[in-house]
Amino acid sequence: MKKIRLLLCSAIGVFLLGCSNDDEGSKCESCTSDAGTKFEVCDNGDGTCLTKAGDEVDLISEQELQEILDYEELTLRELVQMACIEDGEY
Repeated sequence: MKKIRLLLCSAIGVFLLGCSNDDEGSKCESCTSDAGTKFEVCDNGDGTCLTKAGDEVDLISEQELQEILDYEELTLRELVQMACIEDGEY
């Protein structure tokens, strides 16, 4: 779980395929695990995104996240959902 939480906090700083924001307002991707932990990524609209995993909060660049998503061969939605599933197993 620590690996997934660390990966999530380090990786999901970009909303979907590059933290793009096509309309006004905040875009977020989130889920809550069976253990009650909320995982969330919100697009800041400036090439960075705020990531939350429980009480842990981080800011990450678009490029950093895209490299991790490419390496893991996942979309952001899949990564967030995987974190929720794995958190609920522990």
